[in-house]
Amino acid sequence: MVTVSRPSPLVRRRSRARGLVAPLVALASLALAPGAASGASAPQPTAGRTVAHPLAWHRCDTSFRCAQLEVPVDYSAPSRGSLELAVVELPSTGAKPVGDLVMNPGGPGGSGVQFLEQTNFPAALRRSFNLVSFDPRGVGASDPVQCVGAAGIRQLVALDPSPTTPAEIATVTSALRSFVASCTAHTSRLLLENVGSAVTVRDMDALRAALGEAKLNYLGFSYGTYLGELYAQRYPSHVRALVLDGVVDPALSSTTSAVQQAVGFETDLSDFFTWCPTNAACTKALPAGAKAAYTQLASTLGAGGALVAQLKPEYGGTQRVTLGVLETAVAGALYSDQTWPVLAEALHQGLAGDGSILAAIAYSYEGLGTNGKYSNQLAANTAINCVDRPSPAAISTYERLAVEAAKLAPDFGASAVWGSLVCAYWPVRPQGSVAPIHAKGSPPILVVGSTGDPATPYSWATSVARQLGRAVLLTRAGPGHTAYLFSACIQRWTNRYLATLRLPPAGTRCPTGT
Repeated sequence: MVTVSRPSPLVRRRSRARGLVAPLVALASLALAPGAASGASAPQPTAGRTVAHPLAWHRCDTSFRCAQLEVPVDYSAPSRGSLELAVVELPSTGAKPVGDLVMNPGGPGGSGVQFLEQTNFPAALRRSFNLVSFDPRGVGASDPVQCVGAAGIRQLVALDPSPTTPAEIATVTSALRSFVASCTAHTSRLLLENVGSAVTVRDMDALRAALGEAKLNYLGFSYGTYLGELYAQRYPSHVRALVLDGVVDPALSSTTSAVQQAVGFETDLSDFFTWCPTNAACTKALPAGAKAAYTQLASTLGAGGALVAQLKPEYGGTQRVTLGVLETAVAGALYSDQTWPVLAEALHQGLAGDGSILAAIAYSYEGLGTNGKYSNQLAANTAINCVDRPSPAAISTYERLAVEAAKLAPDFGASAVWGSLVCAYWPVRPQGSVAPIHAKGSPPILVVGSTGDPATPYSWATSVARQLGRAVLLTRAGPGHTAYLFSACIQRWTNRYLATLRLPPAGTRCPTGT
């Protein structure tokens, strides 16, 4: 749908839930080779009662159960075929749980199955609910959109993130056209036409019905909030409790969203620079300051220089680290202040010519797992974003907007704008529109925003709370993307609402970590 920080020119509109940051940190240490330095769709009329067969659960791990949910590829023409969505459940520890709580971790392109399997949730939530998540259509194990392979992803990450000359722009546009051609060659047109968020919302209602729930309990992070918003708009009478954490504002255009995200990341980068002198390890690694280190590296790489990354063979081996890799790594590390020490060490090694940690962070951010394989999140992210809302078509528009954005966010502004360019070449026309979200007839909704969130700025949470009308805004004061997994206070209020439908008092604020 909407969002994103600013990685390669293909994925700069993704906002990913912070629950996926832990694997990024792990990969930054595991990927080094031995010896290397350490928008919203238009409202739809509510359909009739959704009918779905009960899920056939089977045990797929010590603690989890798995199933597949069969849904039409094209709801308007079910005879065109079906696809199977991967679903996972972590059964409740309580004797009498409230019911099932469906989750989405964000993206678009994030695997809900992996998210649930890899995340530790509070004991109180585990007692109250069976936790359920799924890979949305086109994602992970649910008929994934396929584009380029590992080498192609690394090439895209290495592209100039903010081209200015005709030759630089031609190089980027050629690479993006090749990427799109790969997607159309490896993925059916039928699937590409039916991966938008509005269709996934219909899948969510089919999942609700298959779970045997009369009403949906939902916890969405980042892009997952957009799915929750659309669900409440289309199926207001099917909602029991809805939590939106790290909120996407569908009333903003793709370019406006990108620029506001760029400003958010710019602010977080400044906060990282300010934090460094207060941390002994960062001060030791970067005695001249984090800002000086980043500026020096960005200047060197921006002038055409490069670092060398020595990764394990399964992660790509020896790689060239360009400005695109640096910016992708920095953006990924800014999602959470927990990764700031890793970023400090990465910059320290970069000054010595070693880009290994920077490359590991950047590739992890683009879907590289500890098994050496890439997920399809980049492909799915692009496919879903491009059909969810319109993007400019003319190169001249991107050139003009990039210049304007750079004035607001010197480090991230221009590249954030260029990050939407791939959709100008996408083979499927946009199916969504830019419009405020409304959920007339739904019960009150809990909206959670973080004051220092770079990927989904706090202003988006306040705006969506107003758009929804019957919503209460719960605030986490602090940096980083999303709140629930990083504040016990946010967890207490959220868990109480989910279990009892009692909302926190208006204006409630929670500090990070407590």
